[in-house]
Amino acid sequence: MSAFGTKVVAVLDTQSAFGVTIKQMRDNINSLTAGQVAVSTSEPQNPSEGQLWFDKTALKMKIYINDGNSNQWVEI
Repeated sequence: MSAFGTKVVAVLDTQSAFGVTIKQMRDNINSLTAGQVAVSTSEPQNPSEGQLWFDKTALKMKIYINDGNSNQWVEI
């Protein structure tokens, strides 16, 4: 990657959505191994922040986050 590309990535990594930085989301996705994404038609019970869930009904990937006001599943 060029130096310019590295700088762009560094800036983007600090941006956040719902209190989770892009870097945190990317790191969570990159650290996954088989079986760490819940795949079901209903929300996983007792999720931890950063957990991923593929909603088979909606065909959407979601991440569990705390936005400072509440815990919720957010489509990614």
